[in-house]
Amino acid sequence: MSVHGFALRVARSSSLPVRRRKLVPPVLAAALCTAIAAGCAGRTAPPAAPETAEVHYPADARFRAEVRDFIESELRLAPGWATAQGDHRYDSRVADLSRGGIAERILHATNWKRAFEAFIPSQLSPEDRADRQWLVAQTDSELLWNEEVRQFERDPAMYLPTSAIYSLIQRNFAPAEVRMRSVTARETAALANLAAARDNLTASRTPPVAIEIVLADMPATLAFFKSDLPRAFASVPDGPDKAAFEKANARLTAAIEDYARWLRGHLMARARGSYAIGTPAYRRMLADDDMVNAPLTQLEAVGEKELAAVQIEFDRTAHEIDPSRTPAEVAAMVNREHPPADKVIPEVKAGLAALRAFVIAHRIVTLPPGPEPLVRETPPFMRATTFASMDTPGPFEKSAEAYFYVTLPDPSWPAARREQLLEFFSRPLISDISVHEVYPGHYVQFLYNRHNPDLVRSLYYSGANVEGWAFYCEQMMLDEGLHRDKPKYRLAMLQLALLRACRYLVGIKMHTEGMTVAQATAFFEKNAYMTPNNARVEALRGTEDPGYLRYELGKLMILKLRADLRKKEGAAFTLEKFHDEFLAEGGLPIPLIRRALLGTAGSPL
Repeated sequence: MSVHGFALRVARSSSLPVRRRKLVPPVLAAALCTAIAAGCAGRTAPPAAPETAEVHYPADARFRAEVRDFIESELRLAPGWATAQGDHRYDSRVADLSRGGIAERILHATNWKRAFEAFIPSQLSPEDRADRQWLVAQTDSELLWNEEVRQFERDPAMYLPTSAIYSLIQRNFAPAEVRMRSVTARETAALANLAAARDNLTASRTPPVAIEIVLADMPATLAFFKSDLPRAFASVPDGPDKAAFEKANARLTAAIEDYARWLRGHLMARARGSYAIGTPAYRRMLADDDMVNAPLTQLEAVGEKELAAVQIEFDRTAHEIDPSRTPAEVAAMVNREHPPADKVIPEVKAGLAALRAFVIAHRIVTLPPGPEPLVRETPPFMRATTFASMDTPGPFEKSAEAYFYVTLPDPSWPAARREQLLEFFSRPLISDISVHEVYPGHYVQFLYNRHNPDLVRSLYYSGANVEGWAFYCEQMMLDEGLHRDKPKYRLAMLQLALLRACRYLVGIKMHTEGMTVAQATAFFEKNAYMTPNNARVEALRGTEDPGYLRYELGKLMILKLRADLRKKEGAAFTLEKFHDEFLAEGGLPIPLIRRALLGTAGSPL
């Protein structure tokens, strides 16, 4: 399962310890070898390799066997992600977040990094050579977060099992009775991690703001366990299994409440850690996650130039709409032009059909086969952290059903608060969000990855690739004629572009230059025209998500790749071909995609 969205803040859980990307599994154990070789059941198997392949690339077969074993070992260590991606062998377990479990993960990453580094690149095909480089980076990323940053000593959110439990009720992959028994077992297992949190979290390393964020989310977390989870199994008849679930759920809920009291009453008073991961870790994060090795001074200069350019275009577009108002006033006026709450979802659905038709008619990208995403209201426990999100099933889930979640205001809210949320769903913003999340953004990329026979590229992905692609699509679609001569739609795109440009700079400054939450809040207010409350939410997100520059970083690298490829191919270049080839490379970091499409890596920025 992959969830991408316009989040207020992305909440984390213990599904995957101290990991910044999602790990996704193959199919059942008995079929694992076959699944790796063919992709998986229901996926398109790659064509048979020519008989001469082993002569030219003698290490390919051994490398693929190692990859199969690596994925299997990852599944065992990350049961929550296994569930979310369609492998249900570990549905009764959670990741072991004790110090012993973290030590096992460090050993796992160390050994596999050494194993992949041992392959001689010239003995691998170009595709496997890129996969090897990506897996070395993946394993180094685990070592970064476990050994250098030691996230398990500073992140109280990772011990909460909310996502791991939600993945068991999210889709009907098995009868409710079966899934309920898995929830019972997983809730019981999760108690050990809440106990481990008290041993692992250290006052000298835990940032007070990290505790503040967890406690702010706690009402929604508890509401999920007290209301949403029991409601999911309301149809299951009473009996021993139902009683066991109710008992386990009550015990876990009480343990979470006790954990919140411990955070508030004990750790908060003593916590003195910094949220900043520091310059060395930040550079290593960029190298591991996105294979970007440019000096931070260069990256910051690129970001400042982009922010200035977007601000100029935003002001020009606002002046075109209404020269008598300030740019911020024009944006506020446009945002007030939204449908009523009960019409938001119908308008989103209608807009998706129009976007899909535009993509096809204008040959933006070839659309792989797949069902239309279902537009649904955001589940209650997710409403506090997201405006809209795309929730796609794991590549090994039998059902390809995907959900486009839209957050509607609670009818019990005061009118002013309801209006504030609805302003995010002005008609221009609905279009921009739908481009990002569905056509041709996250959902189309999900369809490509689901049909990709290379498991490394469908299971592991660079954040700058995925978020960069969706963000790139927002501008690209308007440039290709979507909503032509309607400046309000471009203003909406630019408003969100200002947000991403600010995130890019704030992420660097907060984690390497000492920028405070107050300074970051003021930066968002001044440069992205955000309200004080929303600006602070963005600043808080930056404290726990040092890589949220990935949207802007990825978009800029895709634009550079497109320009370089257009220059190389000349008249033979077409946008559709470029997009098809980019998405066919899967989740690889963009510098590796550059090498595949251009024949040389060159400068990604």
